[in-house]
Amino acid sequence: MAAKAKASSSSCLSFLKDTLLLPTRNAKLFVPFVLLIAVPSFLLQILSINQIDNKNASSADFEKLVREMLKEDIMVLFLITISIIITIFILITAVYAYAVQIIALFAASTTYSGDRHSLPELFSKIIMKGRHLKGPLITIVMVSVLNITCEVLIAQLLGLLMPRRLGAPYTGALFSQFRSLVFIYLDVVFVVAVAVSVADTERRGVNALRQAWRLMTRVWRMGGFLLVVVATILEMVPPPLNRVALGYARKSMPIGLAVFSVYALLSGLVQLFYYSAATVYYHQAMEIKEVMPHDYATVVPSGEETTGTV
Repeated sequence: MAAKAKASSSSCLSFLKDTLLLPTRNAKLFVPFVLLIAVPSFLLQILSINQIDNKNASSADFEKLVREMLKEDIMVLFLITISIIITIFILITAVYAYAVQIIALFAASTTYSGDRHSLPELFSKIIMKGRHLKGPLITIVMVSVLNITCEVLIAQLLGLLMPRRLGAPYTGALFSQFRSLVFIYLDVVFVVAVAVSVADTERRGVNALRQAWRLMTRVWRMGGFLLVVVATILEMVPPPLNRVALGYARKSMPIGLAVFSVYALLSGLVQLFYYSAATVYYHQAMEIKEVMPHDYATVVPSGEETTGTV
């Protein structure tokens, strides 16, 4: 048992080391990818700074405009327009986020397999070629449907259990916390499922989700747990720096922009590490699965002989 625990720990350390080293194997691919995340993030932060600067100057004019709109009975049209703009922005953001995820997983998977593509080569020769893109898209649609379904169910459950006198803000905050707890594991499973459909063109949708769940709960539990911990910690890293940048932006624009640039770069690096970790986890879990008996369901480190079944 002690030898098995030591080997499992060694395997987890190898997983972290391989994840850290993976981007260094193909800098011409991963550097542009980080910039692909960092540049839009930085531009959004500049817009935030402009809003901070213009907030006091425009507040009186905005209130006057709202009062005039109320008098003219066109507030409904105004609200509809705002809702449409917000919806379009959310859709664009979601599409961009999923595109980044697909590119990152393809980049990590091809690099792990030994290929060395540039970003244009990856997009033209791998992602857009044949059926390579179909699987991840189907899996992402399935994941999105499951996400929405689970969130609706959670909202309905909280609506039934929580007293109405608590009010919308408290219920909303509770929903956010409860959702985080429920999805802390599922979100990682969903990303691994997309990684499955990227690496294996025969698995997509429900099949990819089933494979990701099997790997994380039966084949290599310790590695799956470590991936969840890493993902949770990484998610908490960039937001405090963003708040620091906003604070500096109110006092000194150059310092604020400098901190925002660090925040944007850090966000890109965090996403790169997360998707690389999901990819490395999948490949190493599959290597473990290949040396296991078919029905073996215990965590086994790569390269170790196994005995026993569950």
